[in-house]
Amino acid sequence: MQPDYKLDLVCPAGSLPALKSAVDNGADCVYMGFRDDTNARNFTGLNFDKASAQAGVTYAHGKGAQVLLALNTYPHSQGWSRWQKAIDQAAEIGIDAIILADPSLMQYAMKTHPHVHLHLSVQGSATNYEAINFYHEHFGIRRAVLPRVLSFAQVEELAAHTPVELEL
Repeated sequence: MQPDYKLDLVCPAGSLPALKSAVDNGADCVYMGFRDDTNARNFTGLNFDKASAQAGVTYAHGKGAQVLLALNTYPHSQGWSRWQKAIDQAAEIGIDAIILADPSLMQYAMKTHPHVHLHLSVQGSATNYEAINFYHEHFGIRRAVLPRVLSFAQVEELAAHTPVELEL
């Protein structure tokens, strides 16, 4: 019996050369972050400015791959505009989906850029289908990145009770 799920290879890309290598070697999707505190992997020498992100999106789309942007940190009150700007830039450069943890950012993205798909970040820590379905119903989440603590049986239980794609 064939499984009723589809597998995609989703790879991290910390730079434009890494993105190109992942796509050239079979990645269906790559995820990246901007060079600031909107992304949890904000390390020196990694990540993208707007120009390199645009080049990455153009390259990946030209090869049939998708690009996801990780905006997976929680905004500070005084820095809210940085996170809004990151969402706006993601929409502008043609990102396929934004990976978010903060519900206020989900709401902003959903209202401001309804064509951009939203994914729930692992930092959102959804470990039950009720939580995943909540994010789907209220914010249109299409995929949830699951915490590593879940067993395969727990993942199967989630999959049986949600229309949301699950990423492991």
